[in-house]
Amino acid sequence: MTLVNRIDTVFVPARDTAQAADWYCRMFSMSRIFESAGYVGLRFDGEGRGETALTLYPAERIDRDAHYAFNFSTDDPEALRDALLAEGVEATEIRASGPLRHFDFRDISGNWVNVCHLPAGG
Repeated sequence: MTLVNRIDTVFVPARDTAQAADWYCRMFSMSRIFESAGYVGLRFDGEGRGETALTLYPAERIDRDAHYAFNFSTDDPEALRDALLAEGVEATEIRASGPLRHFDFRDISGNWVNVCHLPAGG
């Protein structure tokens, strides 16, 4: 018997959870799945985009030196990075680690988020 069947949510701090939720919904086509006591749960729209939710929780401050808590997978890291830069988001250069290509960016609250692309068969 399996006691756990999936990772349900990843918790991400935000100084303003409503503003952060609006940003994540707009930038990444996510939808709100619940709101309670300042917490906002988000999930991707569409089939095949994963089950794990992102839950924004109220935080007094953001540790800008903290390691990223999660990453996004993308088929087009250049297009995603360009879209983030067009929004004025701080993003690192795209780097390669073997076949894996990746970069980091700061979300609207200042958290580091990682983005990765692993080609099929890579």
